[in-house]
Amino acid sequence: MGLMSRIFGGKLSASHETSGQLANDGTNHALDKNKVLANTDAAVPSPTNADFSSIRSVPVLPAPRYFNKQEADSLRILARQKRVMADSTKTAYKALKSIDTDDTEVHTTHRRYQGKIARNEVHKLQANTQLAKDLHGLRPQYAEMHSQVENANVNAANAINAIKQSYGS
Repeated sequence: MGLMSRIFGGKLSASHETSGQLANDGTNHALDKNKVLANTDAAVPSPTNADFSSIRSVPVLPAPRYFNKQEADSLRILARQKRVMADSTKTAYKALKSIDTDDTEVHTTHRRYQGKIARNEVHKLQANTQLAKDLHGLRPQYAEMHSQVENANVNAANAINAIKQSYGS
């Protein structure tokens, strides 16, 4: 696999959707809104994919109770551990948010790039279409020139035959 293939991931194939308006040539240029609005990951929260789970390190006490010294000491140790873990967790979540922000920046920049490429492609295809129209417009002139060359060829051949016959060949 070449370097460019590794960087750009090979060619993408175009898919055609069956919904939407058809163009004059029968092709469908509509975008599938479900693909456009699909989550970038199955775990991303959205109005259709909400998760309200929580974390609970110790069970909720349903009623008042007494704790013995061993239980109290164990809970104090667990509380210290959870404090250290909570601080580390806050740091990790801060890093995760920063990474996701950077991912979003790359994603957004890439989509703007793709949009520019798509707009440029339309401009290129418009130029191709204009050239095709111009070339089709020239076809009658080419046909006329072809006819003129054919007539000149026939005239030359007739003249050559007349010369050959005048020599008696």
